[in-house]
Amino acid sequence: MRRLLLFIALPLLAAIAIGAQEIDFINEAANRIILNGDDWGGLRRSLANPKSWKGGKWQVVQVGDSHIQPDIMTAQVRWKLQDKWGNGGRGLIAALNLAHTNEPRDYYLKSSEKVSASSRLLSRTWSTDIGLTGVAVRWDSAFTTLSIKAKDEGNEFNSVTLLHAPQGGYETAMVGGEVLFAKELSKWASRFDLARATDTVSMTVPCKSDFYGAILTNTKRGVMVHSIGNNGATYSTYLKVPAFAQQMQVLDPQLIIISLGTNETVGNLAGVESNIHQLVSALRKSMPGAHILLTTPMDWHKRVTTRVPQQVKVGGGKKRRRARYKTVYKTSTSYASNPNVPRMREIILDYGRRHKVAVWDLYTVAGGAGACSKWVAAGLMNPNDHLHQLEAGYELQGMLLGDALLKALAGAK
Repeated sequence: MRRLLLFIALPLLAAIAIGAQEIDFINEAANRIILNGDDWGGLRRSLANPKSWKGGKWQVVQVGDSHIQPDIMTAQVRWKLQDKWGNGGRGLIAALNLAHTNEPRDYYLKSSEKVSASSRLLSRTWSTDIGLTGVAVRWDSAFTTLSIKAKDEGNEFNSVTLLHAPQGGYETAMVGGEVLFAKELSKWASRFDLARATDTVSMTVPCKSDFYGAILTNTKRGVMVHSIGNNGATYSTYLKVPAFAQQMQVLDPQLIIISLGTNETVGNLAGVESNIHQLVSALRKSMPGAHILLTTPMDWHKRVTTRVPQQVKVGGGKKRRRARYKTVYKTSTSYASNPNVPRMREIILDYGRRHKVAVWDLYTVAGGAGACSKWVAAGLMNPNDHLHQLEAGYELQGMLLGDALLKALAGAK
């Protein structure tokens, strides 16, 4: 493994390093897409001919769990691909904050009316319909005003597609005193075209349907990279979303990246391969022209809590009085390697080989067994859980995945 000098840069100021450190555990030689017989020639040819792109867009979707929800990793992939092939728009934004969970920092999505009910993918029960984004909200009022802002420079948009439950939909919206009429893209998606490009819009819409999020699109030819991330998600939880694969058709992806597997390693791995196959099969059936890329989870450690007994003096000690003691327990916390992680890696690698599905082996790229301790020591992984990366860690993962994609899309071995 070569030593890698890592520069973590501010978004839009990639040339300005805000931190630098030497890392010798990243396996750069392994940082490639394992195609497993899947032919990406069509992807390369389409990228070489932007005039052939449907609607002028070349689209990627990354589906995942809490590693994907904040969009830190996916943002790096987005910037790398857009730097080469153009910015087609910010893309999918989920109603995460409205559903009372963490939201990416580069947009906000607010409503004037208080949400009366909300659901998240991992909720025990859903009080609303749930859709493509894994979250949904509902209002009791007749109308609400949605305030949307894309914060990053260059992400101005000309159209807003509202994602919603199949019943109801959005036929009209009031924007700046003007009534806009929707173009129905599917029974889950209604698109409103704006009079001019903007980074901020307020849309007053009737509250006839449960709301999932929106898609922000510009009129430029370019790449769009969408992220769908939900805390605690697994392959099986996305299978519970009604018509998840059919709903994704509105994004028209050429490439679907599935970054799941971490939460499966908490428990028994029985049935995991079946869940992978069901999700991949559903996506392939719904979008036969899209290629699928699976990623393996990296090494992480389970928290081990130990109770250590201690004798504490509670009385006695005076003349002719015997000292009295009681047993108390002090808690000691340590971390131990999770043996299910390499097993999950093998399940994903084996599935990819047998079904001609491409794989990015993050487990090996990150350093293999024992990488968790090295990432924690390097300030890349959260020292309080040995599971989630810190921001710099997610940025590094996104840079590595972006580089691997660029190599594969250029035809490099």
